[in-house]
Amino acid sequence: MIEIKKLINGTRVIFEHMPANDIISIGIFVKAGSNYENAENKGISHFIEHMAFKGTYKKSAKDIAIISDQIGGMLNAYTGKDMTCFYIKTTSDNVNTALELMADMLLNSSFESAMIENEKKIIIEEIAMYEDSPEDFVHDRLEEAMWKGNPLSYPILGSYDTVMSFSEEDIKTYMKEFYVTSNTVISISGSFDQQAMMQKLNEYFKDYINGECEKANNGPLAVFRPVDIQKTKKIEQAYLSMAFKGALHDSDERYPFAILSGALGQSMSSRLFQIVREEKALVYNIGSSNEFYQTGGILNIYAGCNPAKFEQMMESIQEIIEDITKNGLDDDEIARARDQIKCSMMLGMETTDSRMMSNGRNLLLRGRPITREEAITKTDEVSKKDIQNIINKYIDWEHKAVSILRPAKARKKN
Repeated sequence: MIEIKKLINGTRVIFEHMPANDIISIGIFVKAGSNYENAENKGISHFIEHMAFKGTYKKSAKDIAIISDQIGGMLNAYTGKDMTCFYIKTTSDNVNTALELMADMLLNSSFESAMIENEKKIIIEEIAMYEDSPEDFVHDRLEEAMWKGNPLSYPILGSYDTVMSFSEEDIKTYMKEFYVTSNTVISISGSFDQQAMMQKLNEYFKDYINGECEKANNGPLAVFRPVDIQKTKKIEQAYLSMAFKGALHDSDERYPFAILSGALGQSMSSRLFQIVREEKALVYNIGSSNEFYQTGGILNIYAGCNPAKFEQMMESIQEIIEDITKNGLDDDEIARARDQIKCSMMLGMETTDSRMMSNGRNLLLRGRPITREEAITKTDEVSKKDIQNIINKYIDWEHKAVSILRPAKARKKN
């Protein structure tokens, strides 16, 4: 059963009881990500996520790690375009220690100058790592160009220049604006005493800033731009990231889009996998996915192949897309994709951490939890006509965004 409560300061808390075992997962979700940044501070949401682990006024970074290890905790965090999440999974008897640790990290981080300068070096290494990953590089260039002028175009990690510019004052100013009660959700799933949890949460989070965050609620919609980006690097394969305009995060169009992407490239029986890889042997890796954000969305096709086979691969993808736009999906494809999505939902929601993540994310970004049962019902309700409607509305080979990364020197065809 899911229940939503509020702390004395107004912070929303969503509980889901899963009493079958003595495990608990806790997540703190903040609507702070690259979608709310600007050209001068891009990357700061991710930087703050890192700094939360670097010590508080009472605990060093090593202390935080030791406490987490002592309670067998899986303590981690991530930053996306729409939000930042801090989470821990542990046994129910360690819940007080886990809550106190997370509250201390968010409310009392010391942001020592030496640690800030050290973390800059670490994140610059992280940026370099992503730049060296062809799949990440080609997709980042796609987002940068097709959403140019909108914060969705910014890389989550930021850039060398912005990261190196961050100061303690920048961090604290950003947190005062975004790390506030109306912009935060605490999500808890597992085995726990709810009344005792509320008491501890009110105690540990009593100093959390009570306020609104206008910037997190008024982001401009991203304008999708058809682009053709061509880059070269010292690599062996050629890489593709292609996008068609997609649905927003809170739109019911996400359900027909899910089935479309499932049939197109999210399984071994999908068209892209069966035709481009299995029948024509043009690629090793190919697939599709959806990206749904508050201010924009895309249907993405990605692939990597021998450069000598790249044009054949593109022709094959074009044939598949044009056939889908002309003839739609057949009944068997739709049934397979629908069944796969429903099974994935059921299998993916069996653990406390998956439930915690889903509840927190949906309450923060969509204003309410989306139960597994509701998502399955919405998926079942998608008709062939619904899928054809989004194909007609969004999928057009002449209105696509393309990013291509090729080797600086071509290699021989195998």
